[in-house]
Amino acid sequence: MDKKLLELARDISRAGKEIAYDNICKDYRIGYGRNIITVTSDSGYEAIYIGDTRSPCKDGYMCLYTNNTEKRNSFPRIRALAKLLEAVANKEKLPEGEGKASYHDREEFGGMDKQLEYFSRVVKNLADLW
Repeated sequence: MDKKLLELARDISRAGKEIAYDNICKDYRIGYGRNIITVTSDSGYEAIYIGDTRSPCKDGYMCLYTNNTEKRNSFPRIRALAKLLEAVANKEKLPEGEGKASYHDREEFGGMDKQLEYFSRVVKNLADLW
């Protein structure tokens, strides 16, 4: 496993822990410009978004992980996150469902292939894998 992906996974995990117990701040952004990962936790909903979720977004976004749970800070462990990030960097489509990934408005953003390319670019840029 690449050390840079592990570092990015640690940053995401740290963000999840920080906001899980914060009554005010529910979103934590990692990155800049179009290279953004957002960790969110609010009222039992937890997610890790890759891509810009703000409107208008021209590239799309996905949930690397999404879950509705009463348990706070149920985000995946660091190594599990790093494996997911590695799959995204390799342009793999992740399994969807509760506690897994989900993709949004695929056709609006140019189809799945174009979005997988974008998500891969975001992860590679944030992990400095180029």
